[in-house]
Amino acid sequence: PQYVMQVSAKDGQLLSSVVRTLATQSPFNDRPMCRICHEGSSQEDLLSPCECTGTLGTIHRSCLEHWLSSSNTSYCELCHFRFAVERKPRPLVEWLRNPGPQHEKRTLFGDMVCFLFITPLATISGWLCLRGAVDHLHFSSRLEAVGLIALTVALFTIYLFWTLVSFRYHCRLYNEWRRTNQRVILLIPKSANAPSNQQSLLGLQSLKRNSKETIV
Repeated sequence: PQYVMQVSAKDGQLLSSVVRTLATQSPFNDRPMCRICHEGSSQEDLLSPCECTGTLGTIHRSCLEHWLSSSNTSYCELCHFRFAVERKPRPLVEWLRNPGPQHEKRTLFGDMVCFLFITPLATISGWLCLRGAVDHLHFSSRLEAVGLIALTVALFTIYLFWTLVSFRYHCRLYNEWRRTNQRVILLIPKSANAPSNQQSLLGLQSLKRNSKETIV
């Protein structure tokens, strides 16, 4: 029987992966194909970078890099072969455009709007309170001046507390997104590049199978 890997993901996050048997048989099933997208080598050359054989032994480089990035792993979950990869963090601008799930997008957008609206409002309110406190001191109204100064301190304390809490929350989300959405570059030797024609691929897979059978 032939097997394929079925992958499901949402919002760039890996949900599940299932290895299932092909239900139908056709002449196309004998052709090498990518175990993730189930496409052949017409658009991109197929690789055989791990110890898997059969229909699970070939894969597109871009599909494998996307899989390793989504699953946040560096090894094959079937044969546990560890790939040599280079991980590069994605830029902050990309996170601002797409921070993740829908509720995180709404939270980020709402906090940015509140920050842009509250910052000038708090600055103007604090300046007016201090200006009023100075005027009251000139007229010997110390009680009113102290009240305005206390109001200014309370206003800026609340503003700074909200800003700090929101900033730490979004920093935590960004660090988590940055850790799980890195750009993965697969580093493989030239010998792991599978030829594009069918016979060479099948020959490479049979070599793998024979080498594994000779191990006691």
